[in-house]
Amino acid sequence: MFIRFSFLIEYTACAKSLEIQESLVLDLKILMYRNADEIERLKKIKEDSDREAATVLQQLKTLSESRDSMQRELVELREVRDAILEVTEAMDIPQEDGDEPLTLAGRLRRVPGAFERFVSDITRQYVGHVLGLVKSYWPTTRLDALGREAKVDCTEDQSRQYLAETSRVADQIVESLSKAESP
Repeated sequence: MFIRFSFLIEYTACAKSLEIQESLVLDLKILMYRNADEIERLKKIKEDSDREAATVLQQLKTLSESRDSMQRELVELREVRDAILEVTEAMDIPQEDGDEPLTLAGRLRRVPGAFERFVSDITRQYVGHVLGLVKSYWPTTRLDALGREAKVDCTEDQSRQYLAETSRVADQIVESLSKAESP
């Protein structure tokens, strides 16, 4: 009886232990299923985050390319600005209009008129040099008639022939004047 009682106690202990283990297994299954949903939710969040990160990286790449393009354009615009400044300075265009400063665009708009004056001034200087050369060889020559148009009886063919005859000498004069003005 003692053995039976001992078996009964052991059996009861084993049955209780089995119940506890089954309860623990059930608890583990519940936790596993509950966490399975959480794991799926976390997987979806990760996938969404990965897609969003890829989109952001693509946008960053596009912005970087755009920035590089704008940097190149900025460099080009600075070169254009420098060229405009050189032209406006060569044409002696003032930086101000009275008391108001002129914008770069305002100065650039004045270039055509200034260029016309520039060409007229240069032409006047070269014609003056040429007439000075003529006077140096023939001091008594009257140059008043040269201020008017060609002689009335000079035909267009004659005018072209005279121009062809004098162009070589004109080239030599311009070349010598250019050398004299070079630093």
